[in-house]
Parts: sequence; structure tokens; C-alpha cells
Amino acid sequence: MSYRPLLEESALRQMAGLPDEAFDTLVRLLSRICDDPYDRLLSVAVTGDGRERMAELGDAGFITFTVDEDARLIRVFDLVWVG
Repeated sequence: MSYRPLLEESALRQMAGLPDEAFDTLVRLLSRICDDPYDRLLSVAVTGDGRERMAELGDAGFITFTVDEDARLIRVFDLVWVG
């Protein structure tokens, strides 16, 4: 069963001025993460329980997110783009 992405307010604020290329990369990455948020090729755990994770946006950025099992959501909190 797939998860749904939810961009929290903090991530939405960080999207201001995001280039089209970065937005496309973000959409593709979130689509793959929603299929399997624990795939070690896509993201790594940043806490011991594995639900708080980080995924790279190519070489130019990353997102941090939490897997909400109960609501079946991927809650994105941070978006960093340095490209």
C-alpha cells in the first residue's frame, strides 16, 4: 500500500524560488518514496526508530521526512536546495 506525501508548512516555505529542475526532482523522489519509504537506496534513517529519514535530491539538495504509519503519510519537513 502506498503512502501519500504531505509537505509541512516549513517545507512549503523553503520551496519559494525553487527552480523547475529541483521541483521535478522533488516530485520524482517523493513518488518513489511513497511506494517504499524505507528503501535504503532512496533514503537513510536519521534516528534509531527509522521513521525520521533523509533523502538526497541529486547532488544539489535533500529533504527530511517522517513516515507516519498510522495515517500512511510521508511528512516532509525540510527541503534544502543548493543547486
